[in-house]
Amino acid sequence: MPSIKYLTRVIRGMRFDKLNKMLTVVKEKSGHCKLRTFGSMVWCALRYGAGYYDYVMFGFYNMNGRQRNTYLTRVRNKKVCELMNDYSYAEEFDDKLRFNVRFAKYLHRKTLNGEICTQAEFDDFLQGQDSFFAKPNHGSCGHGIEKIKVAKFKSSEEILSYIRDKKLVILEEVLPQHEAMAKLHPDSVNSIRIVTDLVDETVHIAYVMVKMGRGGGCCDNTGQGGVICRVDEKTGKICSVATDDYFNIFEKHPDTNVNFVGYELPMLHEAIEMVKQAAFEIPQMRHVGWDVAITPDGPAIIEGNEYPGTDLCQLAPHYPEKTGLWPYYKNLLILIAD
Repeated sequence: MPSIKYLTRVIRGMRFDKLNKMLTVVKEKSGHCKLRTFGSMVWCALRYGAGYYDYVMFGFYNMNGRQRNTYLTRVRNKKVCELMNDYSYAEEFDDKLRFNVRFAKYLHRKTLNGEICTQAEFDDFLQGQDSFFAKPNHGSCGHGIEKIKVAKFKSSEEILSYIRDKKLVILEEVLPQHEAMAKLHPDSVNSIRIVTDLVDETVHIAYVMVKMGRGGGCCDNTGQGGVICRVDEKTGKICSVATDDYFNIFEKHPDTNVNFVGYELPMLHEAIEMVKQAAFEIPQMRHVGWDVAITPDGPAIIEGNEYPGTDLCQLAPHYPEKTGLWPYYKNLLILIAD
């Protein structure tokens, strides 16, 4: 059960407009009145450490206590991260410039520091590229990322000035996608999220998801309009419908009409082996969420997330069995304690 001090901090930071929105979503999905739902949310916060967003995205309104107790909630996730990761090493992931240097052998694409590069270095980076990605050095959920089309600018000097003015200092070559990944949504680099847990020199896989863009957008994050599905680690096939940040459910991709359940992702086992190897690079960070692209030549790591949230895993449409990840992590924490 979470501490009163932590719950007090959560309540103080609560956004009541967002809370009301979540209450409305539950009413639409279950018919429960808002007062009943609010009381249930408070109980789940006290009993399971679940935030009100946890309550909705996991589908707690449609579960009993035994089922709810299997979920990796906000408070439990914080405990897992703090016990498994030494956050004095967090900048190795948060600072994308440092990440691209540290994990260069896994990236399989050209990258450049747009803040300190010379014009000549930038011109060399542009060679053979019609477009490239420019990103802020710190950020999450795809915020601030732009796909720069070279032809829209008069000169390379103008491009460099533009990205520096907008502080888009992470410059990366656009990865070509394997045709099976591009088929899902050709305008975005659709990535696979694989979460690794390094315990006693063994890398465990917590879960695998696939993220896809939509609507012609270049970003696959659900925070930027994308959709996400659960993936069976053993078969490499999508094993759920898709959902988005607005709790919509899709059996097919809304743009490409690809049926999700049963769709086989290419080279998933190779991607898993790659992130297992990468997990040993900074062993002080044992719990990491890796985003991986699949190119025609194999997997390539896009980034690592040192504080994987609960917003990509355990979503209600992905877990009809109503069993979450908390038993898996309880077992790992026991191994760590031993």
